[in-house]
Amino acid sequence: MILADKIINERKKNGWSQEELAEMLSVSRQSVSKWEGAQAVPDLNKIIKMAEIFGVSTDYLLKDEIEENDNASYNDTSEETVRKVSLEDAQRFIKTVKKNTPSAVIATMLFVLCPVTLIILAGISNSFNIFSDIVAAVVGLVVLFMCIAIGVALWIAIESKEKEFDFYDNEDYDTLYGVDGIAKEGKASFDKIRIPLIITAVVCFILSPIGIIVTGILEAADFLIICMLALLLIMVACGVGIFIYTSRINGIYTKLLKEDILTPEQRKKRRITSKLSGTYWCLVVAFFLVMGLALNKWEMAGIIFPVAGVVYAAIIGIIKVIVNDD
Repeated sequence: MILADKIINERKKNGWSQEELAEMLSVSRQSVSKWEGAQAVPDLNKIIKMAEIFGVSTDYLLKDEIEENDNASYNDTSEETVRKVSLEDAQRFIKTVKKNTPSAVIATMLFVLCPVTLIILAGISNSFNIFSDIVAAVVGLVVLFMCIAIGVALWIAIESKEKEFDFYDNEDYDTLYGVDGIAKEGKASFDKIRIPLIITAVVCFILSPIGIIVTGILEAADFLIICMLALLLIMVACGVGIFIYTSRINGIYTKLLKEDILTPEQRKKRRITSKLSGTYWCLVVAFFLVMGLALNKWEMAGIIFPVAGVVYAAIIGIIKVIVNDD
């Protein structure tokens, strides 16, 4: 089969018209017509581009003796471990992650905000005696565990919906024609707001303890200090939510552009890091409950999550440095 016949065969197999193929190759329809009529031969760059678009080898297009079945065998042996990401696959990945990102932000913020109700009710009970400590503890704990349960449920739902995209972190893959274009366009658009969002998150973290520091210096009433503690958690939750949003959206384009490709050893370490993260936060929650329920030191328990977040970021940073060095 000659080159002209192979171009016709592959074009029709994909359901494209001559105009559509010409647009993909940035040539005129007349050029494609001449190639298919064996009146002209495309240059090497166009042949390489056609091989990428059709998902075949350049040898298949250039060598008349290689037929379609031979090309399939060639691809099976040389690229059997490489997954191909089409434009449709990329668009579905972008749409799914963007759709799930608000849920991810809410779930993470709930983990940080879960003790706020308990802290405020305990402060009201101690300062104003409107209701008993038992009522404050029961209502506060119910809200706390509901927040945790909702957050966990949201993350489980997100994981199930995005499970099909795990290969971006765990396997080798190549992107087909058009994927780089939409990824670069999306990343350029998102970069315009990413830096301002990150700056906002950092400001939230920096300003979050100021209320407690000021009320402590001025020896303000206990209830005011508790309110400042609740405000601290709210500001930390906002900062964490912004980081979750920016990291997930930026991660879409980073993966499609293959800017964060890991070796098998690095992937293994990333999986280990994920497991350590789960264990770490379980211990943090357990410590929080011990401080609050067993020792009745809710004021101190309230700062556990912000401190744990800072420590966690430091630990992850150190692990990433070690992984990159390796």
